[in-house]
Amino acid sequence: MQIETVSKAQIAQEFMASIDVPDLAIFAPKRTAREWRTVCYWPNGDVVRDQACYGVGDTLDAAIADMMTAIEKAKYVTPILKTAAEVKEAVLNLIREHDAAPASFRDAVDALPVKG
Repeated sequence: MQIETVSKAQIAQEFMASIDVPDLAIFAPKRTAREWRTVCYWPNGDVVRDQACYGVGDTLDAAIADMMTAIEKAKYVTPILKTAAEVKEAVLNLIREHDAAPASFRDAVDALPVKG
């Protein structure tokens, strides 16, 4: 009878090859911390502008499930506009949408989520 051992790093590497999540990182359990940890940046993998989605679990599957729950929540969060270029692009998009209704345009501009 042959016994084949699989390392935690090999499990993580095989899983990362099979999933399509932007900028996914998997942290295998250490001696002191017994849980798997995962993180990705939703939606584009941009560490600065995107939402960090973390997952923790006793198994890799549990950590991924926890992270996927965070991704689902991040899908519904309105992104904060942080740069002048982002604000300009958002305003231009609002102009295109509200070309015929100036009053609703002003309300839409007031509702832009700008970091300030």
